[in-house]
Amino acid sequence: MDEALLERVVDVFVDRMFDDFVIGFRFDGKDRVRVKRHEFELARKHVLGTGSYTGRPIGPLHRAMRINAGQFRRRLAILRTVLREHGVEDGIIDAWIEHDRKLEPVLTDGTDCVPPEP
Repeated sequence: MDEALLERVVDVFVDRMFDDFVIGFRFDGKDRVRVKRHEFELARKHVLGTGSYTGRPIGPLHRAMRINAGQFRRRLAILRTVLREHGVEDGIIDAWIEHDRKLEPVLTDGTDCVPPEP
């Protein structure tokens, strides 16, 4: 995968997340261009092994949003679909999804799809 393809993938991926009927609300009021830039920086670093991430620490930022595991898994499904649509090799897809899957405990609030009952 080269940097140009990575940029196209991230562009479509972020657009899909913003417009998604399940998780799109999470991006209300967010700067799409900024999200694309940071997603690209993160992807470039772990997929291509180049560049650096210039955003805020992703753990505290995302935990404050109270993202549940179901919403996180929706993000992974969108990512996998976009990667396949762009003809990315299975090995790269699997490695990328696995990398992001390991971030679930760092980015989510620990609930599955609904908050726990009081």
